[in-house]
Amino acid sequence: MKKILIFSLVSVLFISCGADPEVGGTAIVDPIFSVQTKSVASIGHESANVFGVISPSFVAGTTAYGIVYGLTPNPTLDNSIAVGTVINPATGGFSCVLTSLWHNTTYYARAYGTTADGTKYGDQLSFATLNQLYTNAGAVLDIDGNTYTSVLINGKQWMQKNLNVTKYRNGDVIPEVTDMAEWDALTTGAWCYFENDTANGVIYGKLYNWYAINDPRGLAPTGWHIPTDAEWTGLTTFLGGTSKAGIKMRQLGDLWSGPVLATNQAGFTAVPAGYGYLTHSYMPEDQPFNSLGDVAFWWSATAANANAAYSLNVNLNNSVTRGSVLKKTALSVRCVKY
Repeated sequence: MKKILIFSLVSVLFISCGADPEVGGTAIVDPIFSVQTKSVASIGHESANVFGVISPSFVAGTTAYGIVYGLTPNPTLDNSIAVGTVINPATGGFSCVLTSLWHNTTYYARAYGTTADGTKYGDQLSFATLNQLYTNAGAVLDIDGNTYTSVLINGKQWMQKNLNVTKYRNGDVIPEVTDMAEWDALTTGAWCYFENDTANGVIYGKLYNWYAINDPRGLAPTGWHIPTDAEWTGLTTFLGGTSKAGIKMRQLGDLWSGPVLATNQAGFTAVPAGYGYLTHSYMPEDQPFNSLGDVAFWWSATAANANAAYSLNVNLNNSVTRGSVLKKTALSVRCVKY
């Protein structure tokens, strides 16, 4: 699966950078070594992407380059550093993702370049990170002993990870079903891993049909429930509507196949778990699973009709989509506290 790094939650001290796709033009023969801080983009509540340029004719002789940044003006190598690793040899352009920043805070950043003659800095740029839209809340255990961290968003407590349980709340086992024909015939609860691979469960959780959602024995941990269609709508409305909420809900990192925007400003940490067993005209019979890396897809507890229920997905076009899908489809589950 092709992966594109959008954001990564790592140390602020040494962070890898990439070639700058925005700086165009042709190679320039320049006898003077210069450094420019070009722009800041993709600002989130704890991350930002900073672009820089060094003299193209000095690229080969540059021993180090990147972005220095901090909370006070004119940062140097004594402050936090994002070290460059990939540079455009024709233009001298590069970019660095700064992560683990404080939310709602002003930062100062400068590009730097080092040759045998010393280090030069570009002009200073400043930017302010976005306000965090969540607060950390307590952890919860499911009946299997799995632990889920949670966050408070607009007064509601949401799990930060997809459900990964194998039993109903009363201890009854939910069957794992790996055969497509058997799954398609079900009218009772079942779960599976994406492509029936247990390794996917570690990252993405399990996929469930809607019959497991609606089972009176309870899929969510005690005190929690599967969100209704109205609760999903309330969340996305608070986050700015369907065209903006996805960016604020997406996990920072390289799981998304991209290119996507992600700030995780809501702390929801959506991962692209794909979906399974969406049969009939929606999916070829030889492809029971689809869109890992491309879409995060969750059930609601609200039925649309006898055969379908409402769902919510965050996809590659940076939007959130509400719709209904067949109840026999295999989707991820998030829980919200009563």
